[in-house]
Amino acid sequence: MRAYPDIEIAWQRLATYLGAQFRRDLADFDALRVFLDREWDCLTPNFYDHSIGYLYDLTHFHYMGIKETFFRFLLGFANEAGITDFADVGCGVALDVQALLARGYDVHGYDLDNPCLDYARWRLGRDLADFGRIHTLDQLVDRRHQLAYAVDVLGHADDPPRLIRMIFASADYVCLNLTPHDRRHRHGSADLHPSLDHQTVLEDLAKHGDLIRLGAQDANVITLWRSAVQH
Repeated sequence: MRAYPDIEIAWQRLATYLGAQFRRDLADFDALRVFLDREWDCLTPNFYDHSIGYLYDLTHFHYMGIKETFFRFLLGFANEAGITDFADVGCGVALDVQALLARGYDVHGYDLDNPCLDYARWRLGRDLADFGRIHTLDQLVDRRHQLAYAVDVLGHADDPPRLIRMIFASADYVCLNLTPHDRRHRHGSADLHPSLDHQTVLEDLAKHGDLIRLGAQDANVITLWRSAVQH
């Protein structure tokens, strides 16, 4: 599940995209943490709308292997059910989208209209000559997929119930992970996952579908739902 076999290729793509603005020092994760703290202080409450450091952060995240169990779970079910059409909700820089496309799946990415989405569009256009797979989140309401998934997304949402409704209305099946709410996951004094109240989230999920499968990765819970929401 890698868009490129080596993270250095990913850094080269980002360097080409950013040009003279590229910061090679931010390829060091500790240096990036400091930079993101400063960005968070400057950009809040519009951090995700304008952050450039998040391009580096999501590149690191793709290569950390943290999502491997999630995608084994997801693709195991998809292959059993003959599902090939996915929506990646909260796709960020869409490295996961690119990795799944390389495996032959039909994937579309959705996220807020921000620098991550601009970079994702550019990169898929450059590498795959594909300019139509990256969309703003509001476009999700006009489409229906076989399966929609979101990795580490709900805790970032300003309005989790609204996002949950959108996701369930967009697909026949929904795959989501629930991570422990670690209050140490912060930029400076800011809690990055203020909305991750699992009891409330699970109640909202159960309003829109039936839980059909569970998985786990350490303290991470992976949930698979059959949507009850008609498009």
